[in-house]
Amino acid sequence: MSLQPLNPITLPLQGMQLIEASAGTGKTYALAALYVRLVLGHGRAQGPLTPPAILVMTFTEAATAELRDRIRLRLTQAAHDFRSAQAPSDVFLRDLKNSIPDAQWPSCAARLDAAAQWMDEAAIFTIHGWSSRMLRQHAFDSSSLFEQSTVQDSEVLRLQAASDYWRQWYYAFDEAQLSVLLPMAQTPQALVKKLQPLWRAQDRTPPADAVMDKPLELQNPQLIMHSWSQTQLQVAACEARARSLWSDHAEALWSQLTKAMDQDLKGNSFKPAHRVAYLLQLKAWTQGAGLDPKLVAKFGFRSLTDKTKVSNPKPQDPTGALAAMQAWSDALSQAPSPQAALLAHAAQAIAHSYDRSKQQRGQFDFADLLTRLHAALHVPGSRLPEAIRQQYPVALVDEFQDTDPWQWGALSAIYPDPQASDVALLLIGDPKQAIYSFRGADLPTYLAARERAQAVHTLLYNYRSTPSVIAAVNQVFSHAIEPFGEIAFLPARPPQSAQPTAAAMPDSMPDAAPGHAPAMTVWHLHTDVPLSAPHCLQRMADICASQMVMALQSGAAQPAQLAVLVRDGKEARAIRQALQVRGVRSVYLSDRESVFTTREALDLWHILQAIAQPQSLQHLRSALTCRTLGLGPAEIEHLLQDESAWDAQVERFGRWQQTWQRQGFLPMLYQWLHEQQIAQ
Repeated sequence: MSLQPLNPITLPLQGMQLIEASAGTGKTYALAALYVRLVLGHGRAQGPLTPPAILVMTFTEAATAELRDRIRLRLTQAAHDFRSAQAPSDVFLRDLKNSIPDAQWPSCAARLDAAAQWMDEAAIFTIHGWSSRMLRQHAFDSSSLFEQSTVQDSEVLRLQAASDYWRQWYYAFDEAQLSVLLPMAQTPQALVKKLQPLWRAQDRTPPADAVMDKPLELQNPQLIMHSWSQTQLQVAACEARARSLWSDHAEALWSQLTKAMDQDLKGNSFKPAHRVAYLLQLKAWTQGAGLDPKLVAKFGFRSLTDKTKVSNPKPQDPTGALAAMQAWSDALSQAPSPQAALLAHAAQAIAHSYDRSKQQRGQFDFADLLTRLHAALHVPGSRLPEAIRQQYPVALVDEFQDTDPWQWGALSAIYPDPQASDVALLLIGDPKQAIYSFRGADLPTYLAARERAQAVHTLLYNYRSTPSVIAAVNQVFSHAIEPFGEIAFLPARPPQSAQPTAAAMPDSMPDAAPGHAPAMTVWHLHTDVPLSAPHCLQRMADICASQMVMALQSGAAQPAQLAVLVRDGKEARAIRQALQVRGVRSVYLSDRESVFTTREALDLWHILQAIAQPQSLQHLRSALTCRTLGLGPAEIEHLLQDESAWDAQVERFGRWQQTWQRQGFLPMLYQWLHEQQIAQ
């Protein structure tokens, strides 16, 4: 489907329209512009809409608050421009005003003012908030309870379901069956942890029939283990026959195999260094020991035939021992471990039990909001899609690239006709971000939605970045081959066409002017010998830290203007250590370590102990030697030797104790911080 530049004045407000845009190209501006048109009924045959009838969805509470404020400001500005005799400075509002007859300007201003005052009741929600509202407002059509509560501790409820399942199915296992189960999970808690990836995979895709309470169709553990036991009997029979033949013809087999490995078999499969060990393991097996399945396959008749050199004669098997070994190998390959089937049944059964428990309690968790709405919308003959479509004839979905199959399944059920003339579904997002699966985004879902759209519009101009940054980014991605897979890369443009674009840039970026940093710099680590991973990380951290120091010293940047993106805490620690060596402090914004493990926490613990017991010599000494108090060795020695100075400290800690007891902890803490000049 071809792309066309977005014109917010002429974009059809009907059917399904997709707006694709990169970061900084004005997605929120475009959304607010379309909202103004909807309030005025501009280009809409059904007339104007009020804020409660225009559904706007995004993915975070912060984004909903920002959208509400931005739209309210846009409506207020538009109302002012329609009342003013002067032409609006905003290009969109100027074109919008010129497209409406003069006589209608006062009524347009009044309608925009009313909408701005109505924004507190505007239908601007997160996807989960909207789902919750729909389930409550349409409780009859969605078969939902009028009053529901959130599960306070879903993990406890899920563990209870797992424990019940464990008792129901696993207590009856015999010793052989437990030998399969226990390596998989030894407790209900371990089973829940093992099932988490399966549940996440199931949560990503709605069932084909969208029925949540369907009966279980998988084999239960008893049938699984019975089938496994039968195959094990067959495997054991094959092994017993092979062992018997190998034991009966041991001397001939050892002679044949020794000669074959030395002369006839390929050395890359039967390496000389391993041949003696192979024979020793086979001899031990003939005497009752176990045998690695890989060796069973290696010494089967088919494997020996395949691994014989082309110029040499194929192996003979007059005793049938090699064929018996092959039969045993085939039986092993046809008797896979039942763990996958056990996990699949446990995942489905425990999830089913967990859902039933929530329903009995009238509770739901965060994921239920989408799944229950999706199920209610797909019940045959349901009135819910039509009811929501009448409530919200137009829906604008921001950050649509982060949608998942559940969300798209709900939206497509409400707005099924992409060519509809009476309703509109307007999707706005950056498809390049869908490849990261952020917030559960699913790229195939996005592409499927894209194929259904009437038209795909795009925002071309980047208003957030400087022209040099835009040109540098375009330079990188224009030389890549399908950097975003099925999503095409469209070079962004600076707001003014006179600025340089990626096509005008040379293959190598020129050096920046004196005092200015280049938009993009790539550092290559030149080395004559391969570096170990830790050494490479250290070298790159040193280079990065040195470049940051140079930027600070030259005045090209202030400390707060420098940021380093890392993949994990290990890289973050390397960068921070390299900066610390150079006297530059830094903050790790993704630090998830507990504050209780820090030196400051330990210092505070010692200080609070001393304040709580100021007469304790041990606690007071520990507090005075804390680095947080900043006392030097000479000062500490003076306090320990001078009795009057020590008494003064005891008295000071005693005063803080009295403040703590009489006024509370915070007044004491503020008093301590001030008197000890901790901040300074």
